[in-house]
Formats: sequence, structure tokens, C-alpha cells
Amino acid sequence: MPSLSIVSSADAPSLDIRPLTSKEERREAFAVFRQALLGIGDLGSSHPEIEARFLAEGEPLGGFEKDLLRGVVNGYASSVTLPGGRCVPHLSVTHVGVSPDATRRGIARQLLVEQLRRARASGYVVAGLRASDTGIYGRYGYGIASWSVRHELDLTRAALAIAAPRDGLRIVDAHESFPIFRQIAESDPTPRATTLSRWDGWWAMQEYRMLHGTTPHHAVVFGSEGKERGYLRFHIEPSDNWFTSSQRTVIVDDLVAHDDEAWRGLIGHLFTQDILHRAIFPSRPIDDPLPLLLRNPRTLAISGQRDESWIRPLDLAALLSARRFGGARQIAIAVDDDLFPENEGTWSIGPKGAAKTEERPDARIAIAELAALVFGASQASALQASSRIWTASAEVAEELDFTFSSNRHPHSGISF
Repeated sequence: MPSLSIVSSADAPSLDIRPLTSKEERREAFAVFRQALLGIGDLGSSHPEIEARFLAEGEPLGGFEKDLLRGVVNGYASSVTLPGGRCVPHLSVTHVGVSPDATRRGIARQLLVEQLRRARASGYVVAGLRASDTGIYGRYGYGIASWSVRHELDLTRAALAIAAPRDGLRIVDAHESFPIFRQIAESDPTPRATTLSRWDGWWAMQEYRMLHGTTPHHAVVFGSEGKERGYLRFHIEPSDNWFTSSQRTVIVDDLVAHDDEAWRGLIGHLFTQDILHRAIFPSRPIDDPLPLLLRNPRTLAISGQRDESWIRPLDLAALLSARRFGGARQIAIAVDDDLFPENEGTWSIGPKGAAKTEERPDARIAIAELAALVFGASQASALQASSRIWTASAEVAEELDFTFSSNRHPHSGISF
């Protein structure tokens, strides 16, 4: 079974790691991040007010050699939903970058470890991120907590098996309606596991992308005015000639629905747009019911399954106490965590809750794989088959499947 290992390097520089508080320091940190990733433009030069709003809420750390900023890591305060509906404090980790002339010297390692330690001390229960490189973050205890798939719907051949409601639909201005979108997202009564609360800087970036995109954006909401229960935002895929194209396509940017009726109504809106040929949903849950809404499910191509949420448990006692468990009995699970000794030990987990125990363990698991179980991204039986966990027997793995069961697969649907 793989275990977490935070490897130190004798060649790593001695860094002065400290919070970046001033506007100038935050801009410099974001510049280092942009240089490290290569594919991000200079937002501050073109729209300094949006960059300031985007960076204002973060908790960036800088790693300095003498007075030279060598690396950065940032995080935004949010919360994440667990199976069962409860939420815990979540640090949304982003802007991880090392200056191009200082890479492969252990700078990112020092920053990421220090960030996790500070986050736990500040009361965050978990940290989470979207991984640009999936080979990096498992070594710090991050595990895959949700997956997503890509949907491509052929609207020239597709038809709804059941008519979708249209009475509650209302077309709104995609640029001016962000307060409505935000209210709908924040009031969702039934979010999936790994759904995040969205901070102000996240919304600022969505507005920027919409205002400065090269193609038109559109939006529709579901529900009476002031009682909206869902929204759909989408934009036109670039085309050499939209009006004569045989592949007129829209890309769905965001879809939030409080209930099944709202979801059916919003999906149904795409079917009423006669000019469209295709609709692409870049990120949907792997158990999305859209195929069942179609008369011919083969008109929907499902592809591109990929890791979505990577989550690192920080305060395991708080995380497990917020999670609801199933199963028929308590199971003793030994947890390995090289970074936080408080999380290590044997935990009794089951329908009576979770607590430390002196019992002989029925299973052993590293903290990264435990994140996958807690949020419902993987079953214990699958983790055992791939040697990601150890169990005393196949029956224990099956029991753990029931212990960590959830009625829906986790999915967040946003990137940051």
C-alpha cells in the first residue's frame, strides 16, 4: 500500500516563507505564478481593477532567498460539501508556482508543506486544488475526491424522452445577471459532495472571461423572479462562419439546479434553440442522469473522464465528525499521515460515528486514499484491488463500501 512521504532534500534552499499582504507583493506573486505556467496573460496590465479583486481575498505565501521571491502558493477561503450535506472549512489552493530559474530545488515542496501546516493551525479542515500535474500532489497527502466527464450532445439527432418544463424559464443578460447567478449557487439546497462555496475572486474571474471572450455568452434561469432555482450559462464555440456552419456548437460554462424540475427545464432550453447542432458540457458528474433524459442515449457522447477535486484532510477528527456513515458495524481503520501525527492512529468508523480506538485494525490506509473514501470518489473494494489500501479480508472491503456509501457521486463542476 502506498504511503505518504514528504521527502526532504539536502540541496533545498533555506527559504524565508511568509504571508504576502501588500497589493504590490500579491501582484509580484501572481507574476511569478504566470511565468511558471507560461499560458496566462498579464491581467494586471490590461484590467488592474479585476486583478486587484481577484487577488484581494487570497492567503498567498512567498518563499524568499534573501530578498528574491522564488516561489508562491495561494489559497482562498471556502467550504466544501461532504456526502450527507454537511460542510467543512476548505482552503482552495491555487497559484502554485516557482520562478523558472529556480525550479527542481525543493522550493514548491517547502511552500506546500508550510501552507498545509498554517492552514490546519488556522482552522481549515481540508485543503483542495485542481492539479495541473497529477504526479505532484499525492506525495503531500492530496487524494482524488471527485471525477468528471465530458458530454457532447448531438442536438440534430437527440430528443427528450419526456417534455421538459418551459414555464419557469427566463432568458437573462449573461453580463448583468451575476448577482442572480451567485444567489442561486449559494442557496443550492442539495449540493453534491465536493461542491465548493465560491469566493468573490472566483466570480470576478468568471465576469472577466465573459466580458473579454471572443464569442457571445448567453444565460437562462429557472424559477419565478426572486425565487430562481437554477441557471445555465453558455457561450458560442468559435467558428469561421457561424451562420453557414454545419456544426454550430455551444459550450456550457456553468449549470446549477436546485431540483430535478429545474435541471430538466435548463437542459430542455438547449433543445428549443433550433439554430444549434451541438452542446458541449466540459465537466459533468460521472453519474449525470442526462442519458436517461434522452429518447436515444447514443446521441450523447461521454468521454474524457478525469480527476477533478484533489483534497487533503488536515483535521481528520473534524472531518470524520462531519461525515455521516452507513454500514452495519464499526470498522477499525489505521491511518498513516507523515505530516500530521494528530491524524495518525486507528479510528473506529461506522454508523455510530468516528473516534480513535485501541482496537486491532481491520484495514490500513494512507491519508490521500482516505480522502477518496470520505468524499465518495472511490470504493474501498476498488482501492483494495489496486493495492491502495490493505484490509484483513475481502469482507472488510465490502463493509467499507457500505460505510462510505453515498447516493450520488461527488462533483464540483468548477475550476480555480
